Amino acid sequence: MLETEPDLQIGVVQQPLIDYRTAPASSNITSMDKRLDLMRFIIGKHLESYRNHVADAILGVEATSMARLFGWEAEILRTVRGNQELSKASDEFMQHPTYGDGGMAAAVRIVSAKK
Repeated sequence: MLETEPDLQIGVVQQPLIDYRTAPASSNITSMDKRLDLMRFIIGKHLESYRNHVADAILGVEATSMARLFGWEAEILRTVRGNQELSKASDEFMQHPTYGDGGMAAAVRIVSAKK
């Protein structure tokens, strides 16, 4: 789109605008294992556009990741404050949080809230 209409802008809409229904066998679910290969193909095909907008794309993905992380953190804090047990995945994350996506900071805030 940006290649044909350079004055347009792409952004991330935080709220859902449509109700999208899918089934477990649909291609958008089963294609997740091929997602990185497909993304590499699309980026290679439109390399100049990606080059021109890489900062906006990366920052948009990062903003979405941060919003999801804060949502996850809020859910964990409700669980901890309610003296409920963490899910196995959340407990494992708390044992070995990741660094690059704000996970370590979230883990520190959660552990601090336990005290």
